[in-house]
Amino acid sequence: MKVIDVGQEALKAQGEVMQRVAMRIGRRVAYFIIAAIFGLFALVSFHAVLWAFAYSVLHFSAFAAACSVLGIDLLFVIIFALLGTRNIADPVEFEARLRRDRKMIEFKQTLALSTLMGLLVGPVGRFTGKQIFVALRNIFARR
Repeated sequence: MKVIDVGQEALKAQGEVMQRVAMRIGRRVAYFIIAAIFGLFALVSFHAVLWAFAYSVLHFSAFAAACSVLGIDLLFVIIFALLGTRNIADPVEFEARLRRDRKMIEFKQTLALSTLMGLLVGPVGRFTGKQIFVALRNIFARR
């Protein structure tokens, strides 16, 4: 029964790891979507305001005002794109990976031990034990 319990624990830990990885990927996709939407809205809504501010208040030329607006838009796109590329595991996922690895090691050891015990206690083991016992009895009976 211990083999089944250890196997179930290993599968449970693997399921938690997969769930956390899926959540992390979903979070990254959401950041990328936000970056894209913000990039589009920034291009559409703030261009005229920023261009007019740079042209009239900061006394930029028309070309310099347009370049400054483009630079600000690209800055926000880069910031959110970098947030989307983060791939850091949270502590719960890290613990689940450790628990999964430990349970898999325990599962392999338990499986090996149960296989060995099955050989020793099963028909092959009983036959071999009986043959060894008979051979030892014959050796000691001759003396």
